[in-house]
Amino acid sequence: MKRFLTTLIILLVVIVAGLTTLVMLVNPNDFRHYIVEQVEKKSGYQLEFNGDMRWHVWPTLSIITGPFSLTAPNAAKPVLSAENMRLDVELWPLISHKLSVEQIVIDGAVIRKTPESDPQVHHSAPVAPEGTITSTPSANKSNWLLDIEKINISNSLVIWQTAKDEFNLRNINVSLKKSDEKQVAVKFSGNLNKNQQELVFDSRADVDLSNINQQIRGQLTQFDYKLSGVDLPESGIDGQITTDFLYSKGKEENVSLSNLQIKANESTLSGRLTMQLTDTPQLSIELVSEKLDLDNLLGMAPSKHNSETDTNNNRVGVKPVISGSNAQQYDLSGLRAFTANVHLTINQLIYRGMQINEVIFEAQNKAPRLTVAKLQGKAFGGDFSLPVTLNYSSTPAYVSAKPNFKNIDLTPLLKAFDMPQKLSGVISLNAALSGVGYDGYAVKNQWQGPVNFELRNAKLQGLNIPQLIQQSVSRVTNKINAPVNTGNFTEVDLFTVVGNLNKGNLNISTLRATSSLVNISGQGRLNVPNETIDVNLGVNIANGWGGDSRLVKQLQAMTIPLRIYGSWNSLQYQLDVEKLLRNELRTQAKEALGNFLKKEENKGLNDLLNAL
Repeated sequence: MKRFLTTLIILLVVIVAGLTTLVMLVNPNDFRHYIVEQVEKKSGYQLEFNGDMRWHVWPTLSIITGPFSLTAPNAAKPVLSAENMRLDVELWPLISHKLSVEQIVIDGAVIRKTPESDPQVHHSAPVAPEGTITSTPSANKSNWLLDIEKINISNSLVIWQTAKDEFNLRNINVSLKKSDEKQVAVKFSGNLNKNQQELVFDSRADVDLSNINQQIRGQLTQFDYKLSGVDLPESGIDGQITTDFLYSKGKEENVSLSNLQIKANESTLSGRLTMQLTDTPQLSIELVSEKLDLDNLLGMAPSKHNSETDTNNNRVGVKPVISGSNAQQYDLSGLRAFTANVHLTINQLIYRGMQINEVIFEAQNKAPRLTVAKLQGKAFGGDFSLPVTLNYSSTPAYVSAKPNFKNIDLTPLLKAFDMPQKLSGVISLNAALSGVGYDGYAVKNQWQGPVNFELRNAKLQGLNIPQLIQQSVSRVTNKINAPVNTGNFTEVDLFTVVGNLNKGNLNISTLRATSSLVNISGQGRLNVPNETIDVNLGVNIANGWGGDSRLVKQLQAMTIPLRIYGSWNSLQYQLDVEKLLRNELRTQAKEALGNFLKKEENKGLNDLLNAL
């Protein structure tokens, strides 16, 4: 045992003495030119060291550098810069006069993806003749070999600038680990802050670089994220994304995501996405969702009252509302940057408390139009179709829509959109509307076009029209009995409206309501933003009268004029029964007198003839 320990100690002494001798005899600064040369040869990027390099022997044999930067060809700013870098090297290749970098470790780096850091091409640079093959110096000619197994970047900042915006990704941690010559395991985490919102993410991916000159493929095995902040649900949006990805090079670059799985809170999406990276990228999206809860994702609670605050009580600091008169609110010019085909199938969609089933969404974006060829689904016992076209050739965008509802229960629909529930029934509607804008304000204030709808088993709350007229008549004459209380509502079998919407005003050209008790016709106007109504009706009450049979028969034949006006929540009426009956009696008296005179005239003429 003593001999073994002695041998072990001697071996350790030899190793420590060898490392000490190596560190003393080999100056790491001698590698500076080689490393710079290899980086430029392999990537074209310029690596610049400021300060000396030194050895670091614990916990691994490493080279520590001073401040450094990595700059793309002819770029104004470096793509990567940091105060120091650690190169973990292998011992045996170093003894054999070879440099094998096992790991590169960088802390506190600044990574730029901006126009100033992108590679620049000088137009005055000479161009090689077609067919010329540029020779690449063989790596074997070098006395040193560069072999990097791992790269770790921690606590870093990414500055990403686009044509219109700039993003700062903080607390970035990146790990690249080569499992063999063709496979790389990638870890990437960090957070992004923008407009008082924060995205925190942690991702893992396996990348296949075996055919890097032709394509890059791999799997995103983990992407955990959480989005929180202003105008989002209080608990935020969190979930996971996994997918297979493929990036193909050639005359046209292509990116595809297959087996795409997205989870966001309680919602799920799956499918595929492809993109052709041409001058105008072409995007194709096909997704399927078992359940998509927009209320949960948008932080919107189902409305309980007609109040804006109720729809936002689950959100954090709602963004200020911009007036619909601001044209920039409807700026869709960003859609010019790409073309797209989207197909989305949703088994169950939750929106504003409504459960909509079997939703199909098909859309195509091709400048200057976004065409929603198909938006259909089933809800409240019926189905709907809502094709839409948005023309964004100018700002504000102009919208055309052709809603078509069939046999949908009206009450939950009105409740979902915070509208007074004074009218109920089963609605069928078709319209052809167009106007500036695409939100609730625009629909109520700026759209126009014909609107036709019918309501079966309709009920108007707050006003019983037959009872109102019968009570008014009974007060004028004791020949008609006062009706018994039958409820504060009007019921009809079928209620139809033909009208035209004109920037908030629905001008009703034809209104009809029919049942076994009453027949109503009329016309008028509905002010949608102010929620007011003013209609002139002709009411014929066929049944329900009590009293003098002769007068009842006359009333059953009459069409009684009635004006209804005022707020939807407090309807008022105008009805002059006395004048109506007075005119009717005057007409009857004239008819009776005419008949009497005619009778007397005929009698006198007959007497004269008999005398002759």
